[in-house]
Amino acid sequence: MEFLTIAILHFFAVSSPGPDYIIVTRQSIRSGRSAALFTSLGIAFGILVHSFAAMTGLTYIISSNPFIFLCLKILAALYLMYLGFISIFKSSSISHSSKDISSKDSLYSFRIGFITNVLNPKAILFFVTVFSIVLDSSTSLILLAFYGSYMAVATFIWFSLVAFLFTNPEMVRKYSDFLPKFEKILGCVLLFIAFQILIYELPNLNVY
Repeated sequence: MEFLTIAILHFFAVSSPGPDYIIVTRQSIRSGRSAALFTSLGIAFGILVHSFAAMTGLTYIISSNPFIFLCLKILAALYLMYLGFISIFKSSSISHSSKDISSKDSLYSFRIGFITNVLNPKAILFFVTVFSIVLDSSTSLILLAFYGSYMAVATFIWFSLVAFLFTNPEMVRKYSDFLPKFEKILGCVLLFIAFQILIYELPNLNVY
């Protein structure tokens, strides 16, 4: 029952539109399938980091400290702004949905997914909810590690499906003229999320 609850909560969290979903879609359009898969892998490793932080209590410390959590949100907003501006002003032509990428590009794509997920405030709050409300003190470390691993694998599978969807050769061929414009739209969405975070959080700086 505990695992089922976690699986259901995770499914709704990972499938709801957010920075991770937008980044994978953006990578699919901008750099192709291989890059999007490495970005998905980076997001999955971010989930492992969140799981470890929750197991050690670090997630609770971050979320319960207003100043640290505020700084994290601002960093997340600035990073999303950076990716948003790149998407808007350097949108790519779409002709490489399935090409292989170099190890350097693979690492870059992995890093984009990893940083986006690790800095995502919603991910931190999700793990606070799971580890403080759903689970209890009797849950063993082995079981906690299993839950974290499950969520990482499930996250990778989900975003891999998103990557395959947006790099489908027929879709790319049919909408090749529109996809660069769609990348700009995704960039605007990233900027909107970033500005929303900053507009909501910056007034809180007066507290410190």
